[in-house]
Amino acid sequence: MDQKTVDTYNKLAAEYDAEVADFWKRFPSEVFDRFIELVGGGRVLDVGSGSGRDGAILKDHGATVVCLDAAEAMVKLSASRGLESVQGDFNNLPFPDASFDGVWAYTSLLHVPKAKIDKPLSEIFRVLKTGGVFGLGLIEGEGELYRLSSGMDRPRWFSFYTKEEVRTLFKKHHIEEIYFGEFPMHTKNYLNFIGRKEGA
Repeated sequence: MDQKTVDTYNKLAAEYDAEVADFWKRFPSEVFDRFIELVGGGRVLDVGSGSGRDGAILKDHGATVVCLDAAEAMVKLSASRGLESVQGDFNNLPFPDASFDGVWAYTSLLHVPKAKIDKPLSEIFRVLKTGGVFGLGLIEGEGELYRLSSGMDRPRWFSFYTKEEVRTLFKKHHIEEIYFGEFPMHTKNYLNFIGRKEGA
């Protein structure tokens, strides 16, 4: 994950937490609902978990959740919610192979430069069990840049994707697409995918 972005989240963790707390009440939750239904009571890794918003919901629905974030301040917030929380690098997930039934990465991998996205995707594939479920949220568009957004006055890195780019990445990393949905937010669409890990 981009270091400037990590620094921003460390400095503005509480402000960001307040900004996104009611996200799934303000926007369509079908992708999250479908993911919850598919993983059931399984073990789920929330990659880029932030303050634990989604991890808490997953736990409430019976999943065993591990939250991982690169920002120390975010890890402290998720731990304060009673969630198992780990500070870690998306490129080197500190977990054994095939140790999760599901991985949830909602608007976290968009903070990885496109040239480096293969490594975290390979790590996600590695820690998922065969047949495990992968939930992914990205923002539609082209290009990548630092920008100020969501009421945050410090820079964060954003990589934007087309549907076709995501589908190409899924094929490359042996992930079968089983759900796609999108919804508008401000001037761009959110792209929501659920995939299933195929046998290597």
